[in-house]
Amino acid sequence: MIEYIIIVILVVIAVLAYLIYQKVNTKGDDTVLTNIDTKLQTIVEAKKTMENLQGDMVDFKNLFNNRSDRGKFGEEYLEDLVRDALNKKHYKFQHTLSNGKRPDCFLTFGSPEESVCIDSKFSWENYKKMHEEKNPEIRKSHAKAFKEDIMQHIKEVADKYIIIGETAPLSLMFVAAEEVFRDISKHPYNFIKKAREKNVVIVSPDTIFGFLRTYRLLIQNREMYILSGIIQKEVFALDEDIERLTKRITDADTKHSQISESFRQSRTSVEKIRKHISKILNLDLDQKTLDEINQDDNPDKLN
Repeated sequence: MIEYIIIVILVVIAVLAYLIYQKVNTKGDDTVLTNIDTKLQTIVEAKKTMENLQGDMVDFKNLFNNRSDRGKFGEEYLEDLVRDALNKKHYKFQHTLSNGKRPDCFLTFGSPEESVCIDSKFSWENYKKMHEEKNPEIRKSHAKAFKEDIMQHIKEVADKYIIIGETAPLSLMFVAAEEVFRDISKHPYNFIKKAREKNVVIVSPDTIFGFLRTYRLLIQNREMYILSGIIQKEVFALDEDIERLTKRITDADTKHSQISESFRQSRTSVEKIRKHISKILNLDLDQKTLDEINQDDNPDKLN
């Protein structure tokens, strides 16, 4: 429809340009004609740009119509969101569970019971038919099929990705298209409540961001708590080491004082001994005195 409107506009502009050209030629003025030609070229280029954009939109529509490409798009979209929100050590893609199932994303929080599975579900075919169908009865049939699709997806996520002792008691169902998620959240059947009854949380690109932010804050708080515990433990150990070192220094100081006193007393004894030796060495004894001493030592000889 837009193309026909543009063509009509171009025809009208062309006619006006021709009439203006005839009038301008009679006056010999080419400036106005040149300006009109420039504007026509601009319009033609704008038309080409619109056609390219329309082609891109058609390609995107074809992507949604192709089940395989659509599923891949949902998985890649989910991966991009998780990578932007979390550190890579806290998630795995296509992780294999003990039951052999592989969720699109596996969030690792610490213990196995706190790990959360996320799986992408698009639910596009019947959603598209439901909104495009003009016949009320056929549209009602597509609406019923859409409802069955969503309930089946919820059941699959609950049955495959919640394992006692291996995962958290809940899992996430990621709907990559916001318009599909809006229909799910506003549906009179109340899919959100039905999902929660099976411990499944349905999220979209907008709502999963809040969940991942909260998840990251919980991880950071857990890590801070662990680190603070380690620091506290090391401070206690350091305090014990300081107390032990203080006691050893005190004991060493006491022993040093005792040793110093022993050395002082030993030096005093050495000095006394040296004084006695000096006195002995300074004695001046002649032979007569020695004889007298010998006689005193031998009293029999005097008789």
